[in-house]
Amino acid sequence: MVSFSFTGALVAGLGFLTAVQGVPLTKRSGTAWNYWTMKAWGANLGNWLILEKWMDSTIFDKYAPNANDEWTFAQQASNPAAALQEHWNSWITESDFQKLASVSANHVRIPVGYWAFITPDSGEPYVATGQKAQIERILGYCATYKINAIIDLHGLPGSQNGEAHSGHIGSINFYTDYNVQRSLKTVQAVVDWMNGLPSNLRSQISSIEAANEPRTSSDAQLTTLKSYYSQAYTKIHASAYQVPMMFHDAFKGLSAWSSFLPPPANAVIDLHPYWAFPPNSNQDQIISQICAKSSDNSFHLPVLEGEWSLASGVASSDAWLRKFMDTQVSIYQKAAGATMWALKNNINSDVWSFEQLISEGIINNGTFSRHTNAQC
Repeated sequence: MVSFSFTGALVAGLGFLTAVQGVPLTKRSGTAWNYWTMKAWGANLGNWLILEKWMDSTIFDKYAPNANDEWTFAQQASNPAAALQEHWNSWITESDFQKLASVSANHVRIPVGYWAFITPDSGEPYVATGQKAQIERILGYCATYKINAIIDLHGLPGSQNGEAHSGHIGSINFYTDYNVQRSLKTVQAVVDWMNGLPSNLRSQISSIEAANEPRTSSDAQLTTLKSYYSQAYTKIHASAYQVPMMFHDAFKGLSAWSSFLPPPANAVIDLHPYWAFPPNSNQDQIISQICAKSSDNSFHLPVLEGEWSLASGVASSDAWLRKFMDTQVSIYQKAAGATMWALKNNINSDVWSFEQLISEGIINNGTFSRHTNAQC
């Protein structure tokens, strides 16, 4: 059963929404990106500010071979701060943005952990300095190449999903009053950092995502998550510089959020359609399911497919990858667009690499605008 504090916070948060939504925004500056009318196209900067060993084990092999996530890497590496700085500088560079621009990409989604914005608790081993400067470096590239950035809180205090991409494999301890409050402190820290940026960098931020792929195991946890989202919304919406709050659906589907943050809320819902978990080997079924997503654009908020890939159980071939790519792009454009997982990897897996697909010609300068192999 959800505690009284969360229930009260949810009621208070929703009441605040009613109040702030009536406040004119004309005197506040805000992002030029409009998810209601514009279509996002780009990739996630995965395995950058949060390590994902499956995508590239190099840094683990070199400094902490027995570690499996960023938490254990920070515990086991002799100098994790120096190792991570080296990785951050080399994994994402200006050449990556040149490649994105070459295929008319207009978005990157930047996964980052809470420890980049608030001080971790004693016993939490994360390296907590340097990430903001790295994001600012990338925002400079975004300004040069006219690319927008989603600041995606991929790892929250206590872990919202217990997965490596949250920073810590293990139990899910986000759903406590203490860790929810720390997460809200993180959201406020992101807002404050954003407002303190030079205008040329700040203007490239198109959204702040309050949580990536939270997992809920009960109605009480879903209530807690909605309360957190409501309170995060009030903090983001109160920002001097206006960006929408993005929030993941917790794999519940749009129906679970049908009455959440009603218009005119400045918010975007994030879905992650995958056909790799478990691997689906039926091409016709995959295409049919993609085509069915054309109804997403009737939701009351913009729908962004914040993660997707070409991974499935279908045997890879040029013809299939082109069909799978173009069909997804064509449908996701009917809503707010999409950012692929991920920009790159070091395992020679094209189905998870935007850049490798560019090199193979599966993604090209006509993919976003023409998607000639679409099947719907």
